Amino acid sequence: MKHALNTAAILLALTAIGCSSGARIAKTNDKLRLERETLREQIEQLESENAELKAKVSELSMQNDASPSSDIIAALPRVANIELTRFCQIENTDEGPMAIVFVTTKDGRGRFAQAVGTFSIVLANSSIPTDSDDSDIRTSPDTLGHAEFGPLAVRDAYTTGLSGTSYMFKVPLVRMPEPIATIGVRFDDAMTGETHFARAEVSP
Repeated sequence: MKHALNTAAILLALTAIGCSSGARIAKTNDKLRLERETLREQIEQLESENAELKAKVSELSMQNDASPSSDIIAALPRVANIELTRFCQIENTDEGPMAIVFVTTKDGRGRFAQAVGTFSIVLANSSIPTDSDDSDIRTSPDTLGHAEFGPLAVRDAYTTGLSGTSYMFKVPLVRMPEPIATIGVRFDDAMTGETHFARAEVSP
């Protein structure tokens, strides 16, 4: 009887060890799969960045060799105007009042065009008639907040989804607007030297 009990105890111990070992192996495999997937994504990103760099070098070489034809110049998409989308919003967050600003940049045919340049965004606690400039918002005593985004920050702000393709910027505010805010956006295009303005009103 005692021998049978000892045998059963040994079998139970071996079973427990086997289960524990199996759980450790499964956990290790999951970790390895995650690391492999992370490395794959990093490699793909590096390859994409390398391809883009090669394209830029090739473009510069072509510019040095000869001027592009008029057809090529006409085909190059450039920002012709900017618009604030209806998805702009103001909300209270853990970091305080925040404006979520969506700006779409369009070419001469009304299609999305990649923006390279600087966005300046300002919000004022008032309803201001639409003008071609946003200087009156910047000098308004009711200014709620403002921010500037350089070319690299603009590139990182690119977003696409059900709301369409645009650039999304977050602007911290000193307080929530009452009852409405005016958003003024200025875009200084680094490719063409042109300046574009957009304005919209938004309620919290």
